[in-house]
Amino acid sequence: KLFHNDLFKRREGMLQSLRDEKEAKMLLNFSMKIAKSMLSYGAEVYRVEDTVNRIYRSFDNIKAANSLVTYNFVIVSFVYDDNTYTAMRRVVLGDRDLEKIALLNDISRRMVMGGCTLDYAFKKMKEIKAKKRYSNTSVIIALTLSGPFFAIMFGGTFKDSLYAFFIMAIEAMFLTLTAKYKLTSFVSNFLGAFIATILVMVLNKFFLIHNPFSIIIAGLMPLVPGVQVTNAVRDFMAGDYLSGMIGIQAAIFVSTAIALGVVMGLKLV
Repeated sequence: KLFHNDLFKRREGMLQSLRDEKEAKMLLNFSMKIAKSMLSYGAEVYRVEDTVNRIYRSFDNIKAANSLVTYNFVIVSFVYDDNTYTAMRRVVLGDRDLEKIALLNDISRRMVMGGCTLDYAFKKMKEIKAKKRYSNTSVIIALTLSGPFFAIMFGGTFKDSLYAFFIMAIEAMFLTLTAKYKLTSFVSNFLGAFIATILVMVLNKFFLIHNPFSIIIAGLMPLVPGVQVTNAVRDFMAGDYLSGMIGIQAAIFVSTAIALGVVMGLKLV
């Protein structure tokens, strides 16, 4: 804390200043958009709050800057010219994109360093949001190639890994399809686990599979909410218990959908 205080004192001459009410509203809008974007891309709650606070600290004539972030909403507030500016938005979590999180977080650091104006930050944020993700073909190929390695990791043989390759390819195509039609996470994870289990058990009826459960587990790996659990634990460690509880509950909800899909697939076959 002392280091950061000293750092900001030495950089005091680099801080920007808001000129009028219009620019204050522009700052409020920008901070809300960047917080909402980072959260929807899968950033931790404490990282989003830190980014917003860094942006506010880059202006020397605003006071009482605050941000409150959970996985469902964002509230930002500051005082400028004895007027309080506050905004709140509900957040819908989207696809994970760690690269965009890092790029958005970098904007706040540039503003603190004095090398990024508000207009330039808006421009960079629009460029980052327009940045294309990996194509569906690339995602399908990456998931398909991971299947055999997961199968061997969980006790399967080389022959089992070949079946895992085939099943993961089908599941990967299904997951890209659910992302296209924006199915809820519960439904997509349930159907993904159900399809993987059904395919493995049907193949086991016609071909000799040494360890079918290793292939089933391999098919479940893209569905496991690992990032969600990791973010929730980091929120707990950062002292944000509400966000941590929400993250853990969301992970349990997704895990329940996966478990139900497996059970239904086994019972049906």
